[in-house]
Amino acid sequence: MSATAEQAGVVDGDYEDVRVIRGPRSGLTMTVAVHRTVRGRSLGGCRMYRYPTPEASVRDAERLARAMTYKAAVSGLALGGAKGVIALPPREGVAIDRRWALRDFAELVESFGGRYVTAQDAGTTVDDIAYMGAFTRYVAGRSIADGGCGDPSPYTAHGVDVAVRASLGGSVSGHHVVVVGLGHVGGELASRLHRAGARLTVSDVDPEKRALAKQLSATWVSPEEAYSVEADVLAPCALGGALNGETVPHLKVPVVCGAANNQLADDSIAEALRERGIVWAPDFVVNAGGLIAVADEQHGFDRGRTEAAIERIGDTLREIYRRAAGAGVNTLIAARRLAVERSGGSHGDDI
Repeated sequence: MSATAEQAGVVDGDYEDVRVIRGPRSGLTMTVAVHRTVRGRSLGGCRMYRYPTPEASVRDAERLARAMTYKAAVSGLALGGAKGVIALPPREGVAIDRRWALRDFAELVESFGGRYVTAQDAGTTVDDIAYMGAFTRYVAGRSIADGGCGDPSPYTAHGVDVAVRASLGGSVSGHHVVVVGLGHVGGELASRLHRAGARLTVSDVDPEKRALAKQLSATWVSPEEAYSVEADVLAPCALGGALNGETVPHLKVPVVCGAANNQLADDSIAEALRERGIVWAPDFVVNAGGLIAVADEQHGFDRGRTEAAIERIGDTLREIYRRAAGAGVNTLIAARRLAVERSGGSHGDDI
């Protein structure tokens, strides 16, 4: 385990490598957390987001990296989990030079010598990945024109769609789904569900997303109201931590299945959901479509092969539900056990 001289926060010994720097050009705190490598490589997106403190951004990178390890393992990918974070100033209106920030981050990626491959995540774009590609070889999610998969968000949404269908027994037609967060993934998911005949209630912190709600003939509610709507499925597709001690008691759905990373405020929430009779589709299984796409790019991207692999998310989820029911445990425990099993011992006895 190593870290740069400008360490901001305590490195958890469970991680192979956590490096935290202040960008020499941008002045921004940026982190790469490598939780595990497999065959000398890990993959995880670069998130550009506002954090209250540099320490909060480091903790987020570490949590996300660990989830990426589980995601890759349960998807059967020969990759370890990692994540990059560029922490924007906590206050809006503070000027930053985006290109300086991306170049600083690309040079941090390059310092890993291929042990970490970066890709798009919340707050970054395909154009950002292309720009960083001028300063590091270790990027994925390149544009379609460059032989890459392009924006991975539609592939993530495809996987969530598969997971929702699996959780409902095969079809969403006539079912009521609440989608919280209408960003790149949530908006695409809502559109897919609408085309398949689902009835939608949607929510977002951005009031301009009401236009999409209107296009989809969806009911609009505030984010606070969304967690108490009576429906068949709740699909959290915004940032993490939305399932917590305050929201879970108000849920009126039999299934929670969405795209957001780290949906549980802590692991105990998985048991709280089980005790309430609510089936939670583990987020690192559900949202693996984007990772599957960028991982396929490492072998020469093939859309048909990628989409076939994404369809298998449904099989994985059904297996997790079967195991959880059979063992009398929550789906988080069952999913982690399956991830360890599928890692083939490459992560040891645990992940």
